[in-house]
Amino acid sequence: MTPARLAAAGLALAAAPAIAEDAPVRVAIGDFTSQQSCTLYAVTSGSEALVYDRRGAVAADAYGYAAASRATLAWARQWRTELVRDCVSHFPALRNSIVAALAASGRVTVVPPGTRGALVLNGRVSDVGVTSNSVSAASFDRAADTATLTVEFSLAGRGGTSFGGSAIKNVTFGERLDAGGVSYRQGQSDGATYARLQRELSLAVSRAIAFHFSPLRVVANAGQRLRVNYGAPLLPLGAAVTVDAGPAMGMIRTNVVAAGAGFADVESEGGIDLSAVPPGSLATFAEPEDPAANARRLPRTELPF
Repeated sequence: MTPARLAAAGLALAAAPAIAEDAPVRVAIGDFTSQQSCTLYAVTSGSEALVYDRRGAVAADAYGYAAASRATLAWARQWRTELVRDCVSHFPALRNSIVAALAASGRVTVVPPGTRGALVLNGRVSDVGVTSNSVSAASFDRAADTATLTVEFSLAGRGGTSFGGSAIKNVTFGERLDAGGVSYRQGQSDGATYARLQRELSLAVSRAIAFHFSPLRVVANAGQRLRVNYGAPLLPLGAAVTVDAGPAMGMIRTNVVAAGAGFADVESEGGIDLSAVPPGSLATFAEPEDPAANARRLPRTELPF
């Protein structure tokens, strides 16, 4: 894009009419638990003792001396076995991470539990596991280890549950590549892996709640670039965003190319002209694990014969 077109795009974005935002939703964090790893131990304790007692006596009379003695040997043993269960939480700072992610959305106000009129967020993290995959050829060998988990959550008010959902998050924590005499190794500790998973699931929950009450939508149009009403960290660079361009153009796949505080710019793959997309058009975010993030990216085009 030439400097003149860039300047025109900036003017178009700046001149776009403002769209009123919804009032922040008040949310209190309720029961949000995480999976634990538990180990059962058999603890044995007790005591053993050997007791030896020997007593003797000597008596004298007119005829001489008389002596007597007695010895006692005793063995005392007392043992007991108790079962102890030791549990370690995988995500000890989960609640704090969710509070930070909700606040970062700009559409949710986190309030103390018991606040009158607030929605209560409950959830559970489960199915924490590891998957491995590898590919080998004559001079090529690649393997990767991925940690995965499932998060389920719900928002409840006085009238019952108003919204809920679930998401699966994946994080690659180990990778090995050998090709053409070149070797590559990448890995990280369990603590770092859990921290990344915790951050990703917190952002996924925040996105689902924020987009439910204040949908992701277009707020400005610069021809080949659109601006939407959410930004970092909820919309990371490269994220897939599908824009509803109406019946004529249908759903258009775009990617985040710039993200700021409260806004992000998206562009279509393949250079599709987006000038016909009006501000206010709804958009949909695709989590990296969502099939929509890995679907066909370019529109079907008839080739000339």
